[in-house]
Amino acid sequence: MTLYIDTKLKFADGNVVSTIGSWHPSLPLLAVGSYNQEKGGFVTIFHENGNALEGCDWPTLLSNQVTALAWHPIRKLLVVGWDGGELYIWLEYSWARLEAPHNTALTTVNFSPGGGRLIASDAAGSLSGWQSGSGAPLTAFHHQLGDVITHIRFCSPHSNTESSIRGLARAAVAGDENALDALAAWRPRTTARVREGVQPDNHACYAAQDNGIILYIDHAGACSEVLNAPGNVVFMDIIGSMYLLIAWESAGALSLTRFITSNDGSLTTDTHVRMTARNGQCIVLAGNFCVAVITGDNLIRIWDSENGDNDVLPNENEETVQGDVFTSISYCNLSDTLCCGTSQGYLYLWRRDPRNTWKLISSTSVKGTVKEVSWGSEGLMNPLLHVNCITNAFILREQHVCWGFSHNIQMVQKSANEVAVIDKQNATSTINSTITIKALAFKENYVALGDGNEVQIWMSNKENELKFSLLRTFSWKTDVLIMYNDILVGVVNPHVETYNMTGTKLGVLPSSETEGEPIGITNTNKFIVISSMDGTLKLAEITKKGLKTPYPPKNCYQMMEDFGEIMRASVNSSGQYICLSIANSGLAPDPRLYLWDVANDVITNTLISKNSVPPYQCVPITILWDNNDPRLVGVHMRSADVDSIHLFFCQEGQLYEYKNWCSSSEEYYLSDFVLCSIYTPFVVILTQQNIKKILIQGFDEDDQDQSKHRNVLNFLYYMTTGNLEKAVVVGTNISTGSKSAFIWDSLGKVCVSLKRADVGAICLSKMGNIKGALMLRQAMNDDSMDDTCKVGVLAVNLGMIEEAEELFKESQRPDLITRLKSAKEGGLNEIINGDNNSENVLLVKSAQHKLAKVLWANGETGPALKLFESAGTLVPHVPRMLIAQGQASVLEQYVRSSNDPKLITWWGHYLESIGDVDGALEAYARANDFGEQTRLLCNMDRIEEAEKLCQKNSSSLYQMARYLEMNSKEPDAAVKMYIKCGVISSAIRVAAEANAWNLVYRAGSVSTRHSVYAASVLENAGQNDQAIALYQKAGKPHMALKLALSCGDTNALVTAVETLGERVDPELAQTLAAHLRTTNHHSHAAALLATAGKYEEALDIVEDSSAPLSEELSERLAAPAGTDGRVALLRRLADVLGARGLYHQAAKRLAHAGDKAGAMRWLLRSGDADRIATFAAASRDRVAQLMAADFLRRRAAWRARPDLTRHVLHFYTRAKAYAKLAAFYAECAQMEIEDYDNYEKALEALKEASRCIAKSSDAEIGSQTLALQEQSSFLKRFIEVKKLLEAGDINAGVASGQQLIHAISGRPGLLSEEKILKLLIQHAPNHHDVERLEQKLKLLQQKPQEDTESTDSPEQSIEEVI
Repeated sequence: MTLYIDTKLKFADGNVVSTIGSWHPSLPLLAVGSYNQEKGGFVTIFHENGNALEGCDWPTLLSNQVTALAWHPIRKLLVVGWDGGELYIWLEYSWARLEAPHNTALTTVNFSPGGGRLIASDAAGSLSGWQSGSGAPLTAFHHQLGDVITHIRFCSPHSNTESSIRGLARAAVAGDENALDALAAWRPRTTARVREGVQPDNHACYAAQDNGIILYIDHAGACSEVLNAPGNVVFMDIIGSMYLLIAWESAGALSLTRFITSNDGSLTTDTHVRMTARNGQCIVLAGNFCVAVITGDNLIRIWDSENGDNDVLPNENEETVQGDVFTSISYCNLSDTLCCGTSQGYLYLWRRDPRNTWKLISSTSVKGTVKEVSWGSEGLMNPLLHVNCITNAFILREQHVCWGFSHNIQMVQKSANEVAVIDKQNATSTINSTITIKALAFKENYVALGDGNEVQIWMSNKENELKFSLLRTFSWKTDVLIMYNDILVGVVNPHVETYNMTGTKLGVLPSSETEGEPIGITNTNKFIVISSMDGTLKLAEITKKGLKTPYPPKNCYQMMEDFGEIMRASVNSSGQYICLSIANSGLAPDPRLYLWDVANDVITNTLISKNSVPPYQCVPITILWDNNDPRLVGVHMRSADVDSIHLFFCQEGQLYEYKNWCSSSEEYYLSDFVLCSIYTPFVVILTQQNIKKILIQGFDEDDQDQSKHRNVLNFLYYMTTGNLEKAVVVGTNISTGSKSAFIWDSLGKVCVSLKRADVGAICLSKMGNIKGALMLRQAMNDDSMDDTCKVGVLAVNLGMIEEAEELFKESQRPDLITRLKSAKEGGLNEIINGDNNSENVLLVKSAQHKLAKVLWANGETGPALKLFESAGTLVPHVPRMLIAQGQASVLEQYVRSSNDPKLITWWGHYLESIGDVDGALEAYARANDFGEQTRLLCNMDRIEEAEKLCQKNSSSLYQMARYLEMNSKEPDAAVKMYIKCGVISSAIRVAAEANAWNLVYRAGSVSTRHSVYAASVLENAGQNDQAIALYQKAGKPHMALKLALSCGDTNALVTAVETLGERVDPELAQTLAAHLRTTNHHSHAAALLATAGKYEEALDIVEDSSAPLSEELSERLAAPAGTDGRVALLRRLADVLGARGLYHQAAKRLAHAGDKAGAMRWLLRSGDADRIATFAAASRDRVAQLMAADFLRRRAAWRARPDLTRHVLHFYTRAKAYAKLAAFYAECAQMEIEDYDNYEKALEALKEASRCIAKSSDAEIGSQTLALQEQSSFLKRFIEVKKLLEAGDINAGVASGQQLIHAISGRPGLLSEEKILKLLIQHAPNHHDVERLEQKLKLLQQKPQEDTESTDSPEQSIEEVI
């Protein structure tokens, strides 16, 4: 909600005629070229307040006028062109003349987008280019073109940023542009920083001549022709950065053509349109790809060059002054506003809303005919409008409407100097100020008004509170006013100041350089929150002595990721929480609400948008806390479709939305509004320059009792935050009169959303919905319904049908969904025509049947028949109804055209009932009902035909079997026929009736499902053998046991025992076992007792008898885990098995008992080396592994099996029996010498033995070590002798060998004298001592051999081994 406040430009001279004006692109500076008779032409630069810039010596040319103005896009540099060809520049308060090659009137003067190049042209066709990067411009090139240059437009720079705020938002957030258009009302206050530093530039441009020729001037200044337009060019501009839009007049109409530009300047036609226009000033770009053209006296056409859409302004409901003519038009890219001036001095302003529709937002008037309108801005923040009325010139400043509100008084600014005052009874008065009102603060009896320079204090009359009188005025340069009690707070950049009502300054809250200047300040009661340019939040408390800060300031860059700027911030009335909205680093608004717990320094965020991923559909633009309750906060959300207000309750740093706070009849969102304040029980908005109070649902407007308001607010708080138990307690206290229905209905709906059916039942009873309460109570007691389904029942009774349907879907109850739909109006059609993939098929068909009956009752026979067919209920309902109505002929015709077998069969039954047997037989044949055909043929005694049909279908066999049963004296044929068609029960029945027990047994043997029935028939008939056999076949061994026991059939009893499962009755087992023992079936008796869990009795039987023990019986006798005394039972069973030589099974039982060493002992008795090794490797028991290693070492053929050798080494190592391991290595060394003569491997084995001895803790380790060392040295000497002999050094080898013989002589060990002598004789046959060596070898061989066999004891020491 905005006002446009006009300020007349104050020229130093009178009788001034304004000819031209130009705004600085980023600063609030306006240059105006003027003329008067006495002074001539001159230029004046104005501030945004309408005052001329002081301290400048303005250049004047007595006989010349200003014809062109151009501002540098960044610097404070103005270039002025005159009609005499002069060029002047203004640079930071000083003027200078440029020596330019121009002698006639300057027609155009333009800077490039980055300000690096200046181009000027005159009426003689002379064009000059200047370098203007820094300092004064310098001439770069000059062309004499001959024809007048009327328009110059520079090409867009290739930039990664956009100057448009809307462009910045679109570049920063990927998503729906319609949603981003909703952000137009918010303009970042830090956007000016985008233009700081070096800006992207492009020195290339297009120039249009008055003969229609378009020239392209490249970066170097070279000029070339790119287009020859068939008319006078009246407008040219760059659109969308890659298109050039040219408008020319031809044949009395205006042609608008969009060209695609290329890097070399060439143009390619893209799109074209023709329309009427008055002149070039009647055409303007209107954002994105739109062009606005004045096409009639009071008609504006807006053409979208991208998609070809057209809009016409004014809209149908917008009126203009009769006879007025539109004269000029201008577009503000900053606020997306289009302004049009008229011949009678009226200004109309349209703004594009989020739905891309133009709406008239304001209309005002100035004195004189509007010649030109142009937009500027106040630091890229607040739009400024320059209006040139020739003899008068104005600056219109856009500002928000000021307002004030209390429970008794409302205030709204109506104009620049007027404020309307309204009381409860709608009585009005006005405050007429002498200053232009830019800020307003109202509290109790005081009103403060400010214009940015002065502040006026107005006080209400004690007798009439609507009357206000001026109390005092004092100087204070603040654009913001906040009032609390008698303290005023304002912002004087970069600090925040406080004054009292007398105009006395109380203090200053400074802002440091790191914090930046304040860009936003809001208050709630005595607390204010200040947001700064650099993202700092500062909380302050208003006191009588000024402002104090209870907590240190916080920088949002440190608290939030991807932070760019604070958009809005508001503190609650207790000063504990600050709610804020931000823009991201790309200056695009963040859709989240951030809540900062100031005391605990914790920040959380809440996403209000319906979708949780971009593009977001709404963003917060205003945040206000309740003035009295610190828990309630309101947020004005803007979306692509509509603006709305959301209320939230704050609990422990989290926001909970109170939905449906506004009654459905209150359609505040249909018009533009501003959220002003929240004063419980009202939400206050400003719409159409009027204050409007919206009552929060749950409150009574006529009830002014604050305690009741407090209770209602507590109820809403507990309900919204999910504390339903407290909400019930508070709601019970306040639920009187009309409030009761709202309270319990609202709480019940919250119970649905939170899935609290228990509290919902209370709400239904409080609402008086007894039926619904009983229904919900039944659902609560129904164990087949889950919690979600129970909540769905609650939703149904609250009228929340859609929610109930979703809940039933969640609980996967399609039956309830179908019942819910069928109860709705048109629900049957919805069920039938909808997607029934997840529906219960029977319920869908039921709905089809119901709807068919309704249609039939209404006489709609055709649709009803189709629905009966879909529901599968055509038979018997439709035929019966048609027959009852006497429409047999209609039914016959329908049957003949139908292919439904059920219907045709029904028709056959009907014909048979009326005696038309042939017709019935024909109908059965048509329906392929062989059973009915066979039945009818049998009744007609046409047996041969019936027998032929029996070959086709089992139903025919059944009918033939029935015929044979009734008419044949021999039951065999009927029984066989029943068996053949699979009707076993009938076959058994017929055979039993005929006492044909063999046939009963045969029929029962066909199917195990019928074996029990047949067995029971045979049992009752005394056919025990066959009955027992059928019981066995049916898998009922217990019944077979009982029957066998009762009849004393031992063989049958034994057979039944062999097929027993895992369970048997213990008493029955005891009885059967006793019987079996008397018949010497001890194994079966033991198995039966073991199956019944009588393991001790079973073992007694096994021990007392000599019956063989099979592996299956052994498994049954093994008590399973969990059996009492299981270990003792398993040990006893192992002893029994071992005593009978079943060592493997005995070992298995002890292993199950956990006695791995005992199991190994039984395995050792078996002598199975492979099983011993396998069990020892798997057991990981030291004793068992040691036993296994000892056995394999002494009893197994480990010398021939390397795998057993590895097992022995592994087991000794795991058992840490290093002495035995060393002895085994010594044995390995002995084996290598005796079996393979491999002395090197023997030496390696002795080395391993030495290592093992080193690890041993044996007391005799010393003697064992000496023995190993001695044998190792002997082996080394032997190997050296062998190497000498093999190398050919015979003498040395023989000498060393003789020495070795002498060393080992008489000493037992791995080496013997005989081996050394054989080696010497083999390699030294020609040695002189060879004869003596041979004689000595013969003497050794003649000596009697001593018994050197190893003992069986595994306890041999190393000395004993070697």
